[in-house]
Amino acid sequence: MTSGPYQHFAQARLRSIEEGLPLVRAANSGISAVIDPFGRVLASLPLGVEGVVDAELPRAISPPLYARFGDALFLILTLCAVVATLRLRSRR
Repeated sequence: MTSGPYQHFAQARLRSIEEGLPLVRAANSGISAVIDPFGRVLASLPLGVEGVVDAELPRAISPPLYARFGDALFLILTLCAVVATLRLRSRR
């Protein structure tokens, strides 16, 4: 058994949180689940188990910061840090 299916499942949960959207993950041999916009697992089938997941899909939430601004937010914070560093160095 490898850690791959667990990593894929964790990434799916993270994407659900980032976008503020519910997620249904169906994996042939991995972990299948219904995940709410907060990353909580509402129903799931573990690794290697055949079956059906029957759960209600929760509503989406208003878009979080990352969904609204994407990587632009990271770029702005990085630029602010660079400007602050340059200003501190110029004062010395």
